[in-house]
Amino acid sequence: MASQSTRRVLYYHEERIGQYASIDASLRKPHVVRVADSLIKAYGLYPHVTRCICGQHWSPIAENEVGKFHTEAYLQFLQKLEYDAHEVADQAASFVLNSSVCFSENAWQYSQIYAGGSVAAAHALSKGQADVSINWIGGQPHARRNCASGFSYINDVVLAILALLQANERVLFVNLDAYHANGVEEAFYTTDRVLCLSLHRAVEGFFPGSGGVKDTGEGQGAHHNINLPVKDGFSDDDLDGLFLPTLEVAAENFQPHAVVCCAGSSVLGGDRLGCMNMTLKGYSRCLRALLVVGRPLLLLGGTSYTQANSARVWTALTALACEVDLPIEIPDHEYSSYYSPTDRLEVTPATMSNLNTSESLKATLDAALATVAAMPVRVAVPKLSPPATAAATTSGAALPTVETPLVSVKQETPAVEAQHALSETSEPPQSQQMPMPTSLPTVSSPPPQQQQQLSAGVGTAAPQPQQLPAAGEAGEQADEVSCVAGAGASSASDALRTTASQQAGDASRCAAEEGELAGATPSPMIIDSCGGAAAGTPPADSAMEAPH
Repeated sequence: MASQSTRRVLYYHEERIGQYASIDASLRKPHVVRVADSLIKAYGLYPHVTRCICGQHWSPIAENEVGKFHTEAYLQFLQKLEYDAHEVADQAASFVLNSSVCFSENAWQYSQIYAGGSVAAAHALSKGQADVSINWIGGQPHARRNCASGFSYINDVVLAILALLQANERVLFVNLDAYHANGVEEAFYTTDRVLCLSLHRAVEGFFPGSGGVKDTGEGQGAHHNINLPVKDGFSDDDLDGLFLPTLEVAAENFQPHAVVCCAGSSVLGGDRLGCMNMTLKGYSRCLRALLVVGRPLLLLGGTSYTQANSARVWTALTALACEVDLPIEIPDHEYSSYYSPTDRLEVTPATMSNLNTSESLKATLDAALATVAAMPVRVAVPKLSPPATAAATTSGAALPTVETPLVSVKQETPAVEAQHALSETSEPPQSQQMPMPTSLPTVSSPPPQQQQQLSAGVGTAAPQPQQLPAAGEAGEQADEVSCVAGAGASSASDALRTTASQQAGDASRCAAEEGELAGATPSPMIIDSCGGAAAGTPPADSAMEAPH
């Protein structure tokens, strides 16, 4: 293993994130982040990054920061789940978008951590403290302003982009995940300061059901939203016919000042829900293309239902960001058994049919290039250059300082202050110098075909400062995942009982984790908030439009 890298990489991590997992409430298990971190350490990548630890270099996000996107009523609901869930159990159906959402009593604390890491990583990029910031804990792009969606309580991706826009005129967001990043698309659908590019699976009945090729933005955001919906079996060979040429042309025209990428493992072969068929080699090509853009890059996690493959891809991407070549044989470490029987840093393509034809890919590519062609061409932005002097850290990246207080301070400004302070009418400056914008883009309403009738009250959320107690990690549960209400009142429990419709993870792997982490206990209070949606079928946010 050798490295000649001058790239400064910040690596954000919280070792205790798994203690906030709810075995019953979400198919995404934070324990996967510990598995990935263990593999990153085993490969000797720690010396090549600057590790930023929660509580030392960054803190869980404060409520007033989350309020820059999410409504006060929704935040008040999340905060009450910890101690007063019985008071708000009957309100749960008002704060969800689909039947896959279940709330646990630690949803707020968990969200504070993953969102805090993403926002801190974004601020570090804006300050020039790093070329690449990594937060594999983050990457939950489905939550809306006033409700949860999927397994996403707080939309850390939107919050991170808003943080970047405070010092950067334009941000390119790239979604590499089987699931369309509907919450991010909706938030920036009417602004020309964010270009959303999403490669995702589009099959009838597949969550979230949005992301059609005709959804290209509205108002000031017209031609600033590019969807690349694909069918089952999308493979490495298909990248050259769709994603890579679209990314190259879009980045050249848009000239972003920063890039954000959600790197989910559901696009890899072997994911039982994603049904795509990429490998680590193909995924690495995508990251190389993002690095070639030459802008500060924020790497976030994403869908991670298959723990071994998630750890593999995040380790491979971390090494690539550090310009380190890794041996294919996985080193011995505490989670070595997860990678059996191959014990290799690779993902073998699944034996499955590729339903993507050259004609269908070309139709989608033509639609994407037409959107890019209609986009205003910006003046070129200078690419990153090696720092003149390296900071006194192993990787050459300066350690960020904690800016967000560990104790949340209530602000007098409204929770949605960003929405009122954003500019929709002015054209972005066409200067080669990095502009310092005076306002942020409007967080928009959803496209007409995606609008939902959501119920949300108005209230004032009191800050809930949280400490991070030492506790064991919680791993995955067995295949059948059920959401059981238990808010302290039997009536609430009876009214909010259901069974989740999907499976995730490997049952044998889950059993191993449960034995290994016997000291960890699941959250005892799970509120199923699937009111009004049919159980057993993932509802679509909107009708999927076929490429044409």
